[in-house]
Amino acid sequence: MLDVADLGAGVRRLTVSNPARANALDDGLLDALERALRTTDPVRAWVLTSAGQGAFSSGYDLQALTAYGADQPLPDERLGDVFDLLSAHPAPSIAVVTGAAFGAGCELACACDFRVGDRRAVFCLPPAKLGIVYAPRGVRRVASRVGEQRARWLLLTARKVPAAEAASFGLLDLLVDDAQAAALALANELAGLAPLAMGGLKAVLAGGPSDRVDRLRREAFNSADAAEGRAAFLARRPAVFTGH
Repeated sequence: MLDVADLGAGVRRLTVSNPARANALDDGLLDALERALRTTDPVRAWVLTSAGQGAFSSGYDLQALTAYGADQPLPDERLGDVFDLLSAHPAPSIAVVTGAAFGAGCELACACDFRVGDRRAVFCLPPAKLGIVYAPRGVRRVASRVGEQRARWLLLTARKVPAAEAASFGLLDLLVDDAQAAALALANELAGLAPLAMGGLKAVLAGGPSDRVDRLRREAFNSADAAEGRAAFLARRPAVFTGH
């Protein structure tokens, strides 16, 4: 189950809720996440959190796994498709990690632009213990956040990484006492910035196609928001961006 809530000012919260399975991900939850991300409503920042305090997500529901034929897609292909949507969304996203983020749960957190956690946060990538090989784009997603050698450590040792170590790895951007409050404060800060600039900068950071990046850059330079940003800067006042 995925709970969707508007928190005002363009901030939208997505709450993974599968407490009986430690917030494990399954096809139904992935479908709901895709629907939420494909909304046509204006969103300026996403906050991705989980129900309860025990786990951000224990990963993909292992009870849903089976043998896969040569003509069947592996389950992490679907995960990758939905996580790509989250990463590519023009609005920035924040994962609130207040418990275990294992396997696909760790990758889900890495699909977000930022990760905010407290001392209960713990990360783990266990494929070597499960006898499986993660999809290349999932491995690349984690490596893009922590670097290749850290990703190698996470994947080949399958060790649990507690909060302080996760922060040193780059798995957590903020390690705080109240992760929910810190994430909401960050979301409101991000929502107040220029949406076109945010989407364009995300495309540049993702290494998007040069023609798309050029189009987004030109749209931003010629936008009403760019004019507002310049005027506000010169007048030493806060800018009010409309996304146009």
